[in-house]
Amino acid sequence: MTTPTLHVVNLPGSPERRASMMQQATALGVALEFFEAVNGRAGHPLFAHVHQAKRLARKGRPFRPGELGCWASHYLLWQQCVASNRPIIVLEDDIVLEARLPELLHALPLLPTDVGYFRLHAGDCPGMVWRRFGDFVLHRYWRSPMCTLGYYLAPVAAKRFLAHADTWILPVDDYMDLAWLHGVECLGLKPGVVSAADGFASTIRAGGRQKATVGPVGLLRREAHRAWLRLRWHLHNLPARLLARAH
Repeated sequence: MTTPTLHVVNLPGSPERRASMMQQATALGVALEFFEAVNGRAGHPLFAHVHQAKRLARKGRPFRPGELGCWASHYLLWQQCVASNRPIIVLEDDIVLEARLPELLHALPLLPTDVGYFRLHAGDCPGMVWRRFGDFVLHRYWRSPMCTLGYYLAPVAAKRFLAHADTWILPVDDYMDLAWLHGVECLGLKPGVVSAADGFASTIRAGGRQKATVGPVGLLRREAHRAWLRLRWHLHNLPARLLARAH
């Protein structure tokens, strides 16, 4: 397996985050490449993927600029992964790189070939052991582990993400969990090799702005959509859960 390049998504206006990541990487002896994140307030051609009517119907509010920038940044990295035909690791710039990250990089040649994507943090939600490689265990989650923080991505999985991302309705991390749509299972690494860092304000909620009020109708629509997602999660995972019980 080709050693993946570690890409850190970073806005030019966040030099303190860049410095933090560089300091951590140097201490661990790993190399980083910084990817200039899309500024959601500046506009971008990829924002044409947003389906505003469906977005409002399912979430009750429009995307925040930071959410749009996040979507476009990850989308561009997926394209880069496919174009290079090489696996990559995508990292946010406000995380802690754990001491076991170099160990993971050395273990990746042992990764089963049917695994094209997994999160690098250990999600605190129900799941089951899915695959093992080296001293690491991949868990398949029964529901969204939330957040991206960092993830491994192979070209085959990037192609699947891109193939179903013509319409943006949910945040990008939620979209990546829709295994029944794009066929990329929701997997996470245990023990994790990245974690959330304290001390950095969210760029998605930059400026301290709160979410737009959804109103009674918007609230009902949002809760109905959440119920539908829970059902889809259950139906998608049911065969694997039954098989696990049988064994």
